[in-house]
Amino acid sequence: MADLFAYDVANGTSITTNARKILGDGTSGAGPFTRFGSRELQAIKVVSATINFATSYTASNSNFYKAINAIQERAEIYYVGIPQNTANGFVALISKINSDSGDGYGSLSSADNTYDNLEEKIDVAVNGSDTGDITITNVTLTGLTFA
Repeated sequence: MADLFAYDVANGTSITTNARKILGDGTSGAGPFTRFGSRELQAIKVVSATINFATSYTASNSNFYKAINAIQERAEIYYVGIPQNTANGFVALISKINSDSGDGYGSLSSADNTYDNLEEKIDVAVNGSDTGDITITNVTLTGLTFA
């Protein structure tokens, strides 16, 4: 049977060696670690200046439900934390390729690296119009908590 792991002459390494690495996203391979041969993930924090997503978040058609539904229209969600107060909002772990970072189509090609389009989509879902009320920022999993 043929060897499934080839030797990379240009780099002087075998695929076996490279396959055993966890590639970090930070400087020189330092964490966080989001690349495992699957979709690269991005943790985001969603905050509203006026909506407390924690209020009745388990109720049918709650603002929390509306926000999650709006995110799902654009991005694949892997995890959503329990919503906190108005100032803290909630954290979601989404597929980075679908993070809607500025161009509205989920591509990371936008120069501004913002979530303007996804913010607007959530804002319309919870407020009925684009009020500029929603802010999305990147967060990093550090240790056992999201920072």
